[in-house]
Parts: sequence; C-alpha cells; structure tokens
Amino acid sequence: MAIAAAIGLVVLLLEAIRYRRWGSVRRWQPAVGLGLVVLAALGCWLGQLPDLILLALLLGGLVGVGLLGLSGCGRAGQGLVVLLLSLAAWQSLAIGSPSRIGIAEQHGMLFLWGCGLGMGLVGIPLLGVLAETEALSLLMALGQGWSGIAAITWGSRLLEMGSQPDLPWQVLLPVGLAALSLVAGTVPLLTASEDSPGLLSAVGHGVGWLVALALALALTRNGLYQDPFWALLYGVGVLLSWALLALENQMGQGIPAPGEPAHVSGPEALAGRVSVAEQQGRLLWRACVGLTLVGGGALLALRLGGSYGAALLGLGCLAFPSRWGAMAALFLSARPLLQNLLHQFNLQVAGIDLTQPYVSAALYLGMAAMALAALLHWLYGPDKPLQTGIALTLASLALPVGVGYFIHAQPQAAFLLGALTTALILAALQPILLQQEGRGAESLGIRGLGLAVLAILGSNLSRDWTVTGFHATRWERALVLAGVVGILALILLLWQGWSLWQSRRMRAPAR
Repeated sequence: MAIAAAIGLVVLLLEAIRYRRWGSVRRWQPAVGLGLVVLAALGCWLGQLPDLILLALLLGGLVGVGLLGLSGCGRAGQGLVVLLLSLAAWQSLAIGSPSRIGIAEQHGMLFLWGCGLGMGLVGIPLLGVLAETEALSLLMALGQGWSGIAAITWGSRLLEMGSQPDLPWQVLLPVGLAALSLVAGTVPLLTASEDSPGLLSAVGHGVGWLVALALALALTRNGLYQDPFWALLYGVGVLLSWALLALENQMGQGIPAPGEPAHVSGPEALAGRVSVAEQQGRLLWRACVGLTLVGGGALLALRLGGSYGAALLGLGCLAFPSRWGAMAALFLSARPLLQNLLHQFNLQVAGIDLTQPYVSAALYLGMAAMALAALLHWLYGPDKPLQTGIALTLASLALPVGVGYFIHAQPQAAFLLGALTTALILAALQPILLQQEGRGAESLGIRGLGLAVLAILGSNLSRDWTVTGFHATRWERALVLAGVVGILALILLLWQGWSLWQSRRMRAPAR
C-alpha cells in the first residue's frame, strides 16, 4: 500500500510540475457540482438513509473538485485517485482482524459508493465546459476511481463468500494494479515525445505493457501468493488499452461537414478527393471494431474472472490515455456495480428475467431514456452545456430510483442495463451518425456512460428505498408520486423565474 501511495503521489507531483496549470473551469463552477452533492445529501437525509452516506457524498464532492482542478495537469488526477484508494485500503487493514475488515462490511461499501457518487456529481455536469484534453483527463481519473471502487467492492464480496485469509489480497490487489497502470503510462513518455516517429512510440508502449505485466505478475505471485491469472487478465486490459489507443490514432481528423473536402493524407490524397460517405464508412467500421474490442474484452473477463475480473480489466484499460480507453473503463466499472445491485437482492444467480413483461419494458425504457438524453444534449448542450449537464445528472439519479421504488429491483436493473448498453453504442457511433466532430460530439456519448455509472451508484445506495417501495401501499406510492411531481413543478417555476429575470436584466438599458 505504501508503494502504491508513493507511485500515486509521485505521478501527481510530476504531472503538476510538468503542466503547471489548473483546469479551465471558472471559480464558481465547481460550486455548482458541490450544490448537486448537497442536494443529493439532503435527499438521503430526508429518505432516512445512513448518515455515513452523507459524509461520503461530501468527501467525494471535495475529491471531485480536486479532480476538476487537476484536469489541466494530464494524469495528475489519476495519481490523486490512486493515492486515495491506497489510503482507503490502508484504513480497512487498520481494523486488525481479517474478519472485521471495514470495506468488507456493508457500511464500508456504502462509504465507497457514496464517495464515487460524490466525485461524479461534481465532474460529470461540468464535462461540457472543459477543453477536450481536460475532459479526457477528468474521465480517466473518474474511470480510475470507479474501477477501483468496483474492484474493491467485489473483492469484499469474495471475502464474505469465502474463507477469511490472513492477507486480504482481494482488496489489496486492485490498488496495486491501479498504481501499475500509472507506471505503464509513464514509460512511453520516457522513450518518446509527441513528435517522435510511430515506431519509437510503439516501442515505448510495448515496453510499458511488458513492465506493467511483469510487475503485476510479481505482485500477484510473489507478493500476495495468489494465482497469476489475475495478473494475466490485467495484462490483457493493458494490451486492450494499447489497441484502443492505436485505433483512436487512426481515426484521423474526424468527419468533414457535408460539402467540405475530406482531409486525408498518403496515396489517397494524391489520387484525388475522398468522398464524405467513404470516410464516414471507414470511421463507422473502426467504431464497430472498437465496440467489438470492448465488448469482447468484457465477455472474456466476465466469463473467466467474473465481476472482479471485469473490474481488473477496466483498471488495465486506463494505462494509456485515450477516449476509447476511458469508455472501456467506464463500461467495465459499471458492469460489476450493476451485478452488485443484483447481489443485494439475492438475484446474482437468477439474474434479470426478461420474460417478465415489466422487466422487458424497463429494459426498453432505459434504452429510450439514454437516447432521449443524447438528443437533449445534442439540441441544448452546445449553447447551454452547464444547464444541460445539471438536468441530465439529476434525471440520471431520479429515474432509476423511481423505477426501483415504484416497481422493484429487477426492472431497475433492466433499466440500468439498457441505459448502459445504449450509452456505450452512442459513445462510439454518435459522432458519426450526427456528422459532427469536436468536443461537443465526442462528449455527447461518453457523458452518457458517466451518467449510467452515476445511476448505478445511486441505485446501490438507495436499496432501502427499493425495499420500502416494494412493501408500500398504493396510497403511500401515490403520495410519494405527488410529492415528486410537486417538487419538480417548483423547480421548473423557479428556473423559469430565474430565466425571465436574467433576460429582463440583459435587456435593461445601462444607466
């Protein structure tokens, strides 16, 4: 744990010294995210959830503010997350007895999920106001934190279901592998620069992969005395990160707008102009290849290593910074957390029964909800990125909780699964289907993955509400529904009044 914390601290300091600049957010904008955190904490307090969740939300919100500030410093945010994961694991070991590991207890996991939700509530709504490189740094840091939380969650589940070892390797291993991802990503920077030829860059990434794999094997086999399979699975994740980075580098300069010439290089540029449809076809083909890599990696990890293996694979996907790597990490962290939601209701064996009408309807509702969120982002996001981000974030928390309260856990999980799958497909295909390029189009789909993770974390935290709704009478549900509608109406009225006041203030002549 000390070595992992040292690696995170060194990367944090080196990246901060290297870039020497903060994120491009305005000073008041992080306060908006903290306001959402306070609003979520107020809802948890009114809903009589454990007080530990309120503290975790506030702590996660402060970490999210730190990640926003470090978004202009490359991988410094990831270093901060690794440092915090190391401290969390150390605190769990400070309990002393393996049978009383704090993280393995339900309260410890609630604290982790609350911290993850607090980080996302600050970071996800502000993605639209960040520059492209800063948004990628923030997503990589959030993916690092959420993958670590997912891995520690399932490591704790393995401790509960199996015999208590002298050394809780299921909790220690994810922290060490998260630190090794930082090491693997640093090696190419030592061997090649941005202007280096492709062969030298490939050699640097290959050396980084070999170093990460060798250290992972040493940690798993010689340090924790466990099966090296987990290290090999993590090595597959690092290799997948390298492949996704290469795929992203081949995407070129994006899709030209209709009527504009396509910018290409090489023999095709000498032969003549490439049509827009042809370049769109190529980008669509590469997007399908990326989806196949991410989906195939998830299937391999889930089949061979279960949810714990999927989380470890997600940690490996963060070794080399890329948009596709962040997408893979977000997806691979959401899937184990969704399985954990089923585990809380003893549905880990039966799973989601789609033959039940309301469960299948909830699946399609989740798909439609994510598609509607993407449409709203496309219509209003470019002009009002902050307002759109706030609205979508609040909806991502309210809708799954409502499905769980008014129906039950299986439809809730089906809703989340449909939204997660749709978000992954939109993140890959939407810049092509909408014939857009740049930050607005790329953040359109990848923000959906962040919203899906927020929804899953919120559903894990609101288990008591789902149980209460299952036993509630029709009259009690009607009262809750009326209260929710009233609160939404009040928020809309206040928002409309604020907009009218702002418009009159803009039109008023200066004195």
